[in-house]
Amino acid sequence: MVVIDLFSGAGGLSEGFHRLGFRFAAKVEKDKWACETLKTRIMYHFLVKQKDLDTYFTYLLSSDDHKNIDIHREVVFKKHPDLRDLLELVVLNRKFGNPNNDKEATSTTQIIREIDQSLKQQDMTSVDLIIGGPPCQAYSLVGRGRMKELAEKDPRNYLFYYYLNMVKYYKPRVFIFENVPGILSAKKGKVFETIKEEFERIGYKLLSGPNKDELKNVLDFNDYGIPQTRKRVLLFGFQSRFDYTYPKFESHKIVWEDPLTTKNVLYDLPPLNPGEGSDHFFGQYTEMSGHISDFQRKMRENSIGVLNHKARPLRELDREIYLIALEKASRGQQLHYDELPERLKTHKNRDSFTDRFRVHREDGLPHTVVAHIAKDGHYNIHPDFKQCRSLTVREAARIQTFPDNYKFEGPRTAQFVQVGNAVPPLMSEIIAHSIKEMLEK
Repeated sequence: MVVIDLFSGAGGLSEGFHRLGFRFAAKVEKDKWACETLKTRIMYHFLVKQKDLDTYFTYLLSSDDHKNIDIHREVVFKKHPDLRDLLELVVLNRKFGNPNNDKEATSTTQIIREIDQSLKQQDMTSVDLIIGGPPCQAYSLVGRGRMKELAEKDPRNYLFYYYLNMVKYYKPRVFIFENVPGILSAKKGKVFETIKEEFERIGYKLLSGPNKDELKNVLDFNDYGIPQTRKRVLLFGFQSRFDYTYPKFESHKIVWEDPLTTKNVLYDLPPLNPGEGSDHFFGQYTEMSGHISDFQRKMRENSIGVLNHKARPLRELDREIYLIALEKASRGQQLHYDELPERLKTHKNRDSFTDRFRVHREDGLPHTVVAHIAKDGHYNIHPDFKQCRSLTVREAARIQTFPDNYKFEGPRTAQFVQVGNAVPPLMSEIIAHSIKEMLEK
């Protein structure tokens, strides 16, 4: 079955479809480094099929500088020269938009031309499925609160029209449109009503979930075995000629033997002090005398060690705050900014985001990882007093259920953005199972 992935990010949503044997005609993503991550992941899946993971591991071990990524990939291309062309065909570093208004944008017509070329080169005759989630800041409740009237004018509110045009052109049987809960309530529900009407106009039904009350169709990914509270909407569309119902995602949810605590998610990773580690290949796992959870074992599959595991440096002032936050967290409490000693209060805004210093409690469920982690680590403090630091990219990726062999390309800030914006791969596998069952019937 053939898929097109739009607004792909680092590939979290597409990962589950790869695992279940779907073929990708194209992945369209505007961010350069996310595209490089997509290419590396396609390399991985290609080499798995070739039973040549050793070559992938050789790449991981040699890839120690994102500025020389093309040179490092030569170790793979020398053995598998066809892979170079495949990466260029499938991964399209393109931004949807009007080139007349935005010099960085590419017209839909041009993107379609490039996808058609990929379909032809891969001997694909049709597209079964389109997946993706247009950037959602303008839909989100927090985003609308910050932007106020600007949310009305934000072009991201209308990115779904590009998604719509791709569905109209390729006519897949079904599509999955992932987004934040705010898409259902924006403009008192009018945004979602418009989206439904637009898809109906081109011959598609759109469901937000099994409930008639749209606002009750918000999913919490934690209910499906993902180690964080992550509330999202999965819109399911299909050609009106089919009599599909909303997918039964719950029939594929993951049940773990060990509780999904921060300890059982992260504590098998090597401990670091602030500033220690590597943005690329860090090294082997730390030998553990204690129990390795089933979640940790799952993350370690087909892995030679730890990637993207470098801790941010920490100012002495922030270290003092982290220790206070850790002490409160050890007692099951959340530090509020106004509780800090006056000499540690450096922010002018003391009325909002008072929980800006937040610990992932050792024996509790990790809290939601979002893209803000790219700006600072204060909302993502590791629970270990001895380490006293914020999470690394790899630790954030663990909470997002990216396997340890999933390499994030680019500088560390770009890696954090990719992780924070992603759909958890284990959730995408649940989605892929449900969609595959439906299409095969």
